Amino acid sequence: MRIISTAIGTFFFTGFFPVVPATFACLVFSLIYTLVPGGEILTHPLVALATLIVSVPISTYLEKRYGRDARCIVIDEVVGMQIVLVFALPTTLGIVVAFFLFRFFDIAKPFPVGRSQNLPAGWGVVCDDFLAGVYARVTLIVIAWVVPAIGRFV
Repeated sequence: MRIISTAIGTFFFTGFFPVVPATFACLVFSLIYTLVPGGEILTHPLVALATLIVSVPISTYLEKRYGRDARCIVIDEVVGMQIVLVFALPTTLGIVVAFFLFRFFDIAKPFPVGRSQNLPAGWGVVCDDFLAGVYARVTLIVIAWVVPAIGRFV
C-alpha cells in the first residue's frame, strides 16, 4: 500500500525530482497530455474526479511520512492541471499557456489560494492547487476570446 500511495502522490515519483518538483510534475503531465497517444485521458472528467477524490487522503498519508506539504507531494499539481484542461480543446500553444498560467497562480497564490493552504491535512495541500487551476482556467477562457489560436477552454 505504501508504494502505491507514494507512486500516486508523487505522480509516479516525479515529485522526487531534485529541482522544482512541482513544476517538473506539471511539465511531465503536459508532455503526456500532448505527446502520448490517448494522453488526453488524464483530463477526462471521471479521471479528474477520481484523482481529486484520492488526492486528499493520499496527501494526508504522505504528509505524515514526509512532512507538511512536502515538496515530493505533487498529486495536487496534477489536480490543478486537470482543472485547467478538463473539457478543453487546447492547441499546443494553449497547453503551453495553460502550463505557465497554472504555475503562475500556484506560486503567486492570489486570495483565497494562499489562505486555503491552512486547511487541515491533505485538504490544504490539494485545495490551493485546485483553486490555482480554476484561476488559470478562467484566465484561459478570457485569453481564448482574444487569441483563438490557443484553443477552446469554455
